[in-house]
Amino acid sequence: MQPKPALRAAARRLPRDQRVAVILQTARSVLRDRGFEQFLTSEVAERCGTSEATIYKYFPTKRDLLIKLTEDWFEEFLTEDYPARTSGPLRDRLYHAIWWALSFIRREPALSRFVLMELRADPAYRTMRIYQQNREVVARVMSVVEDGRAKGLVRTDIPLRLMRDMVFGAIEHQTWAYLRREGDFSVDDSADWITEVILGGIMAPQLEGEHLSEAVAMLEKVTASLKKQVGAKR
Repeated sequence: MQPKPALRAAARRLPRDQRVAVILQTARSVLRDRGFEQFLTSEVAERCGTSEATIYKYFPTKRDLLIKLTEDWFEEFLTEDYPARTSGPLRDRLYHAIWWALSFIRREPALSRFVLMELRADPAYRTMRIYQQNREVVARVMSVVEDGRAKGLVRTDIPLRLMRDMVFGAIEHQTWAYLRREGDFSVDDSADWITEVILGGIMAPQLEGEHLSEAVAMLEKVTASLKKQVGAKR
């Protein structure tokens, strides 16, 4: 379907930067509706009120357009306020970092699927800007683990690379059905479960002993209090 003449004329009158912005905004809407597998530049052009040739003037291929969408999406996410806490219990900090990474996928499943299924298999992936942006996402989450290790809260005998794989492998597996449109997931619950599983494997052994001592001390206080109450009633 050809765009209406009035819409096409209005699109031509826009400055270049605004025209590109309209194309990108419209393309993201089409992507959300269709998924990257059914994404068509012809539909983007129709919704923009322009010709498909105009789309290709700025983005030589459909893949180029999708890559630009993904880069902008990463940039938006990375410039938002990062919710991970810089102080407080390790569990709370790790939970917030994992929650943030999960929300990244939740908000844009089509773009997430494009990165995981298309771009990561590309031999040139490591040369792309998206690769560096993804590394920044990983670094923000892993900074919590690294800080915990520096404070003696996290084991030093397990490589950080393996800890990273544990965290992001769990995130990918937990969200994979959602990305395939075969299920759903709760960001809150998933972040809670993944945090528990990860901490169970990486917490320093001496920390577990400290927690046990704290628990014993608490039980002793409770026991003493109960004995005192029983004695007062006699």
